Amino acid sequence: MIVLPSLLLRSAIAVLLAVAARAQYVWPAGLASSTGNAVMNAPFTSLPGHPTSTTRFMVVINQSSLPFSIGTALNRLSLRRDVRYPSQGYGSFTGTLNVKIGHAVNVPDQVHDVRFGRLWEGVPTTVYNGSFVVPAGGAPGASVPPFSIVIPFLRTFTWQGGPLAIEFLWTPTSGSSTWRIDAFAVPRINGTSRLTGPGCTGSNGFTPLQFVLPETTMPGETLTVQMERSKLPPTAGALENLAFHVMGFQNTTYQGNALPRSLAGVGGPAACFLRTDVVLTYPIVVSNPSALFARATSRVALPAHPSLVGALLYSQWLLLDTGVAASLPITVSDALAITLGQIAPTPVPHAARTIWKYGSSGQGSDSGRMVLDDYGPVLRFN
Repeated sequence: MIVLPSLLLRSAIAVLLAVAARAQYVWPAGLASSTGNAVMNAPFTSLPGHPTSTTRFMVVINQSSLPFSIGTALNRLSLRRDVRYPSQGYGSFTGTLNVKIGHAVNVPDQVHDVRFGRLWEGVPTTVYNGSFVVPAGGAPGASVPPFSIVIPFLRTFTWQGGPLAIEFLWTPTSGSSTWRIDAFAVPRINGTSRLTGPGCTGSNGFTPLQFVLPETTMPGETLTVQMERSKLPPTAGALENLAFHVMGFQNTTYQGNALPRSLAGVGGPAACFLRTDVVLTYPIVVSNPSALFARATSRVALPAHPSLVGALLYSQWLLLDTGVAASLPITVSDALAITLGQIAPTPVPHAARTIWKYGSSGQGSDSGRMVLDDYGPVLRFN
């Protein structure tokens, strides 16, 4: 009478263990039966004419967003195609694939280095290294595509906590395809900037230019504008060590004079034009020089006020240049109009940070390109 319950108990335990072994976890959580809102070309892209170019990308995942617990053993990783191209099918092609998994040195928000080898804490585990066939991906229509790219691990990886990093290194050997995978993105509602006029050439032969970091163009952020290509300071005390970032609210008149206005009227070069009214002026010490020119970065705190949403700011740099043949030795950068976006949201930890490089050498010293938004591939573990 005791044998039968014992057998039933052991059978039930065996079934539970088998189910646990087949447990599948989709990240980000909630996308198992729905698709992401973005698409990613990496890593399985082989463009015609570039059959052996290596594509490399790494995703760093915040541990708080992982759908499994510490101590979970991972045995395979799967990806699926996107749905952004519902009527387009993707062809099969082959290559060599190297996949590493390990502990990232930082959580996504604190990843600032773009050198792949610097993003690991300790030695990562190589879970796949060898030939690989990317299957064909049919046109998905309105359906959620299956996780058809299945990467079986050659050795089990057990997650012991902390931010998780996964690196893919893919070199196609035959066939060509742009095989886009399903991805997610949590974009910020940034502002925009546009060029409103050129600058003038300095004595170093370069025309100073500026650009604004788009993720800083929201009320509540610190607007960051960088200038490049001004004259290198010849000495520590030279005038060229100082740059002036000027900002205004319109670009039609300044002090009763029409804009743009040549600086010849104040002793500057005739080819240099002021293109904004000067409401705010920020003196900045130049820094981070190259071998050919200097740079400067201006940071302006924007209040998180609703009246600034959609506001228009005008930006230009005035640069001292003692090599200019004018009584006022000055050049100017190009001019930008900056439209501010929505109020910056309350900061929340990023779920992921993605870094990629097309044409990788496969070495740890490779530097990739960082995607600024919270962005990554949709993954299925086990």
